[in-house]
Amino acid sequence: MSPETSLRKEPVAFDQIMEGLLLHAMKGRLDGEARRRLLGIGVDVDQPLSSAYPLTVMVEAIRICADVLYPDQPRDEAWYLTGRRALEGFGSTAMGKALFGMARVWGPRKLLGHMTRALQTAINYARAHAVDLPNGDVELTAEILPDYLALHGKRRLMDPHFLRGIIAQLVEVGGARAPVVLVTSTAPQESRYVYRVSLSQAQPLPPPPAPPRA
Repeated sequence: MSPETSLRKEPVAFDQIMEGLLLHAMKGRLDGEARRRLLGIGVDVDQPLSSAYPLTVMVEAIRICADVLYPDQPRDEAWYLTGRRALEGFGSTAMGKALFGMARVWGPRKLLGHMTRALQTAINYARAHAVDLPNGDVELTAEILPDYLALHGKRRLMDPHFLRGIIAQLVEVGGARAPVVLVTSTAPQESRYVYRVSLSQAQPLPPPPAPPRA
């Protein structure tokens, strides 16, 4: 196996999700202790970010951010809320602005249909697909790509609660608020998660304020 192929098979997080989380969602919230913890895993937020980080680094970065933002919340809830904040921060990146520029026009249903594209801007080892249900809800499945399943057997590559937060925030980016429930974890070692997004119960959100005129 060539070094290039080996690199492609290593699960990584790209700089856009790390920028969204660390530089935007956590803006003004990273105290000295959090910065020291990040330096300990090889992330210096005062320097330009790398183009990609090993999965283990992203997981620990999420843990640090969740500890800072939601120290009194149970672990799963803290990671869910941090997932929401991460996608909100991603919207402030150059790529996030481009992807979400038409979000209100598309609406949450079409955005969920583009979930694989959203995932691919953040990580290299997962995909997603959405299915419209008869009652108007959406069933969204996120799963590890086949090339990475052997690695997933050794360590969890996706956190279902962080991902649920990302999905919930994506729906809000599309202009609505709706319940998002983890229906089941299927396949060996939880390599696939199925969510129900209750768009039949969606509440429209007011449009964001117009940017000030120059």
